[in-house]
Amino acid sequence: MIAIVCGFLVWWYGDTQLLTRKTNELARSLSLEAGDRKVTRISKNKNLSALLARDLSCSIKLDDYQSHYNYSQLVEAHLHIGLTYGFCSVQISELNIISIANETANILADFIISTRNNDESENSKNVSVNLVWSKDEIKLRSP
Repeated sequence: MIAIVCGFLVWWYGDTQLLTRKTNELARSLSLEAGDRKVTRISKNKNLSALLARDLSCSIKLDDYQSHYNYSQLVEAHLHIGLTYGFCSVQISELNIISIANETANILADFIISTRNNDESENSKNVSVNLVWSKDEIKLRSP
């Protein structure tokens, strides 16, 4: 029995499971249900900010759109979406752990992002993201 419990704990707290759980937590923090109240949406924004390193910066390229964001801009953009969009769903369609080093882990994730404005117009995109998790703090870092 002790061997089973120890085996489970090693698996549960292993790098692969921890990174998978944190990436799923990221997707849940980004998702906003239609019935979510403002307090819930603000709480999800706080959860998102806790997953991001303060020195994080990233580039976003979608179709004809390209922009660079830092930590504050990402948190502010998520809060703006939470207060202006009726619905935002972020689902992981594929998750591949590319490398796990001493300090960081690189993950390639494919997300399906669906949004609906308050005027009921819907939009959906498939997005590939390279995530760099810092293993000591379990926070997203800049690549």
